Amino acid sequence: MKAMLLIKNGYVIDPAGGTEGKKDILIVDGKISKLTEPMVHPEETEENLQIMDCEGLVISAGLVDAHVHFRDPGQTYKEDILTGAAAAARGGYTSVVMMGNTSPHMDNADTLSYVTEKGKRTGIHCYACGNITMGMEGKVMTDFAELVQVGAVLFTDDGKPVLSQELMRQACVRSSAMHKVLSLHEENPEH
Repeated sequence: MKAMLLIKNGYVIDPAGGTEGKKDILIVDGKISKLTEPMVHPEETEENLQIMDCEGLVISAGLVDAHVHFRDPGQTYKEDILTGAAAAARGGYTSVVMMGNTSPHMDNADTLSYVTEKGKRTGIHCYACGNITMGMEGKVMTDFAELVQVGAVLFTDDGKPVLSQELMRQACVRSSAMHKVLSLHEENPEH
């Protein structure tokens, strides 16, 4: 027996699909089967149909937050990956990118592996960045290839500027070669 859910009367916003307006959505076995104007559906007579009335509510694709601080590892008394992801999911976020100003930093494979593996247990997509430099000190570049291998989706020394022009040039070359982005928090504390 197929599991069916009919979401009725919600205001659907789907920029990618070019849809906006009051719609009904029929989901069969976890996949959208049809999207229609509000109406009486023939499926409404089936016993295995769950109906959810979303009058006055907005339905959209899951949100993405590309800059979260879950403070795990190192400061889990503030928040950890599980609690941060639960809060994100409650707010409609289906994907997050965790920043690397943790303790220890996400400048090595062990820490990044810990974070990505714990993120897999959350029910949302938890991605992690790798640090540009060791200890976020702006002196020695991390091993980008190693960090990408264990899950780094971008590189940043979030909250700290990389002041060396040569080091930044090298980071740009390496990240570009791996089709990864650098996310910078650039300001010069000397000025």
